[in-house]
Amino acid sequence: MSEKPLSFSTTKVNKIAQCPGSEYKKFNTTYTPNSNLQRWKSINDAIIDWLVNQAPDEVAINQAEENNFKYFDKLQQKISSELFSQFRNIYHKNTADLNADFPSSSISKFINDEEVFINAHTQFEFEDEVSTEYVKLKTGKKGVSDLDKAIILKTRLENETFYVADLYNNDLLEISSIENADEVIDDNFLLLEGFINENIKLIPGNHCTLCERSSSCGEYPSINGEGTKKSYRGIVISKTNLLNKDNCERQFAWKTQYGIPKEEKESDPFPMKVGISFHKFSGMMLLNNKDSQKSGEIERLKNLLKEEDGEVAIEVIKKYEQLLNQIKDFNNLEITARERVLGFTAITDAIVQNKSHKVYEGKIAATFMGSADLVGRLDGAPLVVELKTGAQLPQHSAEAELYALGAFIQTKEKEVVVLHIYVSDKEEKIVERRFTHDQIEALKEKFDSIAKNIGQWDPSDALQPGFSEGDWCNFCDFQKTCLEFR
Repeated sequence: MSEKPLSFSTTKVNKIAQCPGSEYKKFNTTYTPNSNLQRWKSINDAIIDWLVNQAPDEVAINQAEENNFKYFDKLQQKISSELFSQFRNIYHKNTADLNADFPSSSISKFINDEEVFINAHTQFEFEDEVSTEYVKLKTGKKGVSDLDKAIILKTRLENETFYVADLYNNDLLEISSIENADEVIDDNFLLLEGFINENIKLIPGNHCTLCERSSSCGEYPSINGEGTKKSYRGIVISKTNLLNKDNCERQFAWKTQYGIPKEEKESDPFPMKVGISFHKFSGMMLLNNKDSQKSGEIERLKNLLKEEDGEVAIEVIKKYEQLLNQIKDFNNLEITARERVLGFTAITDAIVQNKSHKVYEGKIAATFMGSADLVGRLDGAPLVVELKTGAQLPQHSAEAELYALGAFIQTKEKEVVVLHIYVSDKEEKIVERRFTHDQIEALKEKFDSIAKNIGQWDPSDALQPGFSEGDWCNFCDFQKTCLEFR
């Protein structure tokens, strides 16, 4: 048995649930700057400084901001200052005794004859003679996890109240109960048992974008064979964000490196609902389907869509019929998986920022990844299929190149086919791109060049990457913010 108790925070357990490799210590971590998390830490520290400072409130606020936001550029200072202000608006200064050393509620179970703890942390504990308040700080969209709720429900005392300071929605709420608390806790201890016994199965997905081990777990191999070291800066570029790289570097950087909050915009949710359902049910219909054109297939789709909104279902059926019409001449088409993640890592020279805010010359491990709608084989060659309900864009060629290089690395074969199938109201077409083995080096050089450019972004300065004006500004998530900080 180990001398130090074996314990896991709920945050770590939730990450293990997404992918056990994310917390597996045999995979090297990188300095993966998560600007949202860095701002959260600074806001948390500013709140503590403000709470303990006995000076007049204006002085206490100014000192807290100066002490904790000085490492940020003007944009991130503004974001942090606004969130700090929101906290003060929803939770007034409490004069009770303060414990800000990440107070926790814990629950344990014996695994392999060793007691294992799961800790549900809060940020602030306020205790007086009759009661105790706990406050959990949230700045993002995600609310309090079911595991946190379950542990709090099973351990809290009668005189204890737990709140979440939800700065994203500008609200202070009591943390709600959960009906199946015992089941949630048991399921998570079962998960930990597998992790402790090193049953490590990699589960790639969108969560890889925030993982410190994406470049070292083996799912996204280095294109030059170089291993990732702990001193390297890490970043993950999704295929969606890759499409922005040729339009505006600032937009590309704000989405990938700095996590700048998107501006709220009114939009019609219906096309998005149709797109999500079309991708989901098309994949279900085509997966391992040796004859997608046979009689009765549309009726099978209608049965799958019974629980969907009626108008959405009508559009999905229409688009699926378009899809079938376009692939009818592919005689040797096999779909063997859907939502398959493909990717790789480019390692090159870069600016690095460590956890002490020191910036120096080092290396970056830039991981490029995308979740392909469908994969399989066409005429025996590895195949990647992207389904598009919108218009064809020039940037889709970069998406195809990412998939091609990822497929070459995984399959080791001589040819890869990437199909973009468009099924919009205005356009019905297939764009086929065939990549051969002799193009691999050119693709590697292209993504190495992109990594070099990313590597020159200063992780501490969101205003360093330049902006470019063009038609894309009309669809940008940062229109007002960008204008303010030019």
